[in-house]
Amino acid sequence: MRRLVAILVVLAVLGFGTSRVVDWWNFNVYTPVSTKSEPVLFRVDPGEVPNDIIDDLFNQRLIRDRNVFELYSRIIGATSRFQAGTFVLNRNMSTAQIVSALEHGRPDQVAVTIPEGFPIKFQAPYVEKSGLGTAAAYISATQDPSLTAQYDFLRLRPANARPLLEGYLFPDTYLLDKTSGVKALVTAQLNQFGAVFSTDLRNQIKQPTAARPAESMEAIVILASMVEREANTDSDRGKVCSVYYNRLKQNMSLGVDATLLYALGRLTPEPTFAELQLNTPYNTRKHAGLPPGPISNPGKAALLACINPPQTQFLFYFTDKAGVTHFETNEQDFERDKKIYGVSGS
Repeated sequence: MRRLVAILVVLAVLGFGTSRVVDWWNFNVYTPVSTKSEPVLFRVDPGEVPNDIIDDLFNQRLIRDRNVFELYSRIIGATSRFQAGTFVLNRNMSTAQIVSALEHGRPDQVAVTIPEGFPIKFQAPYVEKSGLGTAAAYISATQDPSLTAQYDFLRLRPANARPLLEGYLFPDTYLLDKTSGVKALVTAQLNQFGAVFSTDLRNQIKQPTAARPAESMEAIVILASMVEREANTDSDRGKVCSVYYNRLKQNMSLGVDATLLYALGRLTPEPTFAELQLNTPYNTRKHAGLPPGPISNPGKAALLACINPPQTQFLFYFTDKAGVTHFETNEQDFERDKKIYGVSGS
């Protein structure tokens, strides 16, 4: 009887140990390093050996365990199939997904990375720098009126919306064939916008919340485009947008100098006193309501911040010389704190 008990105990321990090993293996192979989307450009040079590739993956925080990656690759026979080329990997990809991606490299591709919050004319230099095409060709491709009919969210824009695609060219990292040209990039950006601003989000904005009214997609994109130009951190985006909603509700002018800079065709420096007097619909100090269109191409975080802003009483904000954004509910506190902390750019 004692012998039987001992055997059962050993089997239980082995079973528990095996279960733990399986859990550890599944975690390392199928659980990404991050739950947040963090695109990473990854290059595999011709003739590069697997160990060097694995070291690069680990050093760029794309995998958490070199040995697991190597063993998994060998088990499925992928090691000999790794291709040279440029890849857009992501820290929210699992080891299994990364292995699969590395088997399908193409050395004739080019990566284009476009940051959030730039108008089309300032996206264009990033395109030219990538080698995909000239800045002028990219800007020309964004003015193709035939694109409007291909995307339902563009058909919903005001008929006189100009520039045609401003606000809807989603900033991201794109991997394209070198010969595909700038029109392929414009198409990829519009496709990505449609994927990010999903049907669920489009339905969501039609319903008012405690912090915002029911909105159109165009209004959300305009608001998010201002947030991208004005907010410095993720935590500030929602609060900045709450200021806009609170001001719109009270029929106050938005007073966003970034909208006037857009009309002036520059990002910096701040408008001069004379420029602040200009009578343009993009001068949101003089004209109440939203500007006529988006002033930049916002990313996902800014869009979500305006779809789900926090409910606040803030009516004012400013960024101090240290880069910290201060939010105020009244003009008296706003002016007082500007004197205490100073204003960025002044």
